[in-house]
Amino acid sequence: MDKLRNKLNMYVLVKDFLSASETITAKWAAFAALFAGYAEIVTGIFTVAAQQDEDKTGVTKTKARIKALLIANMVTISEKCTAYATVADDLGFLALTKFMKSDLQRLADADLIKTAEGLHTNVLPKYEDVKEYDLKQAELVELLDLKNQFLAIYTRPTGDIENSAKLTERLDVLFKAADGLLVKMDAILQLSRVTAPDFYAEYTRKRAIGKTATRTRALQLWVMDDVTGLPVAKAKVVISNKTGKDLPKIVKSTGAKGGMIIASMDAAEYEYEVSYGGYLTSTGSFFVNDGVMTEVVVRLKK
Repeated sequence: MDKLRNKLNMYVLVKDFLSASETITAKWAAFAALFAGYAEIVTGIFTVAAQQDEDKTGVTKTKARIKALLIANMVTISEKCTAYATVADDLGFLALTKFMKSDLQRLADADLIKTAEGLHTNVLPKYEDVKEYDLKQAELVELLDLKNQFLAIYTRPTGDIENSAKLTERLDVLFKAADGLLVKMDAILQLSRVTAPDFYAEYTRKRAIGKTATRTRALQLWVMDDVTGLPVAKAKVVISNKTGKDLPKIVKSTGAKGGMIIASMDAAEYEYEVSYGGYLTSTGSFFVNDGVMTEVVVRLKK
């Protein structure tokens, strides 16, 4: 993706420079048609790229909105259950239903789904007791509804797959067409090396593909003890891409603070497996989206 962005930056620099240099290029009759086609293709690339970004960001924004509503609902229910369990000295129920907003926000998507399901399952048998603490049946219904909405969308990190594939294919065609026209324009413009050396030198500089800033992190994963919350160092983390079983796995170990970082990952759904001596192996899944760092917190149980 960064490579294509860099190339598109070059396309724009070349287009703007040549648009302002008609007094030099006008003497080549064949150049005008080539440049007109090139400028049209560059505009087309921006149009398709905008459609692709809209497809991705639309799903991402909807997913974030539903996730926020789900977490808010869970926190509300948890607070009412906590009030009941504290007064009734029901420590078992308290342990099953007490959640902090920050902890829920750090959960991987699949783990948040499981936690929401568990909260509903654990609260339902105690509803008659907890309703005295202002818990409403509608809130439990909303919990299931939001959980199902989030489940339906969290598996779509990049929008509609079929439509996204078509847009990507269209971009490939446009980039190849632009490259083909640039080669032909290069052949004509090199004739100016002697007659207009400054123009040709500047064109050559614009024609070079530069580099743009890239995302410094794709994934930040933390591993901690489920009871104490202390970091677990040297835990083994195995990450695999769910889109293809033949793709290589990423194997890393957590650092002294229980964390590990991966700088570059394709936008896709991944599975993790975390293990450490004396703890149960933990598995789960998460998504990586273009331009966004994903944070996953794994709590190991002894």
